[in-house]
Amino acid sequence: MADAHTAPGARGEQDSIVLSKFLLTAAGSGGADPDRVAREAGLPGWALTEDEVMIPARVTMRVWELVERALGTPDSPVAIAGWYELGALGLFDYLFANARTLGEAFETSTRYLHFVTTNGRLATVTEDERETTFSFHYREGEPRQMELAEQFAMAVLCSRARSVTGRPVHPLHVGFAQAAPRNHATLAEALGAERGIDFGQARGSVTFRTADLREPIPAADPRLGAILHRYAELLPPPPAADWREKFERELDACLDEGTPALDHVAQRLLMSRRTLQRRLAETGTTWRAELDAARRRRADRLRRTGGRLSPSLAGQLGYSDPRSLRRAMRRWSAGDEEFRNA
Repeated sequence: MADAHTAPGARGEQDSIVLSKFLLTAAGSGGADPDRVAREAGLPGWALTEDEVMIPARVTMRVWELVERALGTPDSPVAIAGWYELGALGLFDYLFANARTLGEAFETSTRYLHFVTTNGRLATVTEDERETTFSFHYREGEPRQMELAEQFAMAVLCSRARSVTGRPVHPLHVGFAQAAPRNHATLAEALGAERGIDFGQARGSVTFRTADLREPIPAADPRLGAILHRYAELLPPPPAADWREKFERELDACLDEGTPALDHVAQRLLMSRRTLQRRLAETGTTWRAELDAARRRRADRLRRTGGRLSPSLAGQLGYSDPRSLRRAMRRWSAGDEEFRNA
């Protein structure tokens, strides 16, 4: 799937068309009109006849929003995850299914997630003899769109673990960045987290027993797995994101400290401000755009968790007072009444 060509004019983060095709099929299974969803999302007909096309991630996120509306239930991500079967995501799934152990399968997913999306980030954040925690988040999308996509991703991560091992492998804990929905019993049941699920976290996460990750995958074919890995390595590499992810971490750290200035971030990255500006320009963005996006993510998270604007928050984000932050939020919202009433 990584050898997919890109839809004409597409920019920013990309998703494989197979994601949208799967969502449309699942929506149809739930009684929705997939053709209408595709039209409203702006999915071109030619793309739906392909499997090797990458489309803008914003289109996939729009599909999520429309599918929820069409199905008429806030539990749509769980229902859609229930229709998922290993293999629906092509090479990405087959690499997972033919790893020697569940832990190696997850390592494969972190390495080749770009076959399916460049918008998502999956990484191992902590690992010891007892527990291993993976983080997962999306970089682009409206708040509700990302909530839906993240719930689905977490449910699929857990169901894949059970599917390939043939055992009731359940996570110890699952965390979500979103605020707690009014009722999340269906989501909690689907995830089966032994210590439950928490909301309002900095990023999504899922924790497994390390012992479970050592479990072999009974149906894996090691020879096929080796062939698939060699093939995957011949495909174009993922976008160069290592330094960018480090940039985002350092920008977040500066926001934590209340010092979101170009010079401070450049210093933390051990480069000059001109070099940082050039590196950002090479990826099609600017310092002002990145700072604005980081501020918005923080304000979004505050709004989702029911927080209030305050002088301390405004100062942390680099604004002179809450009024300046409110003006920025009105600009971000572009008509979103939720921001106007913040």
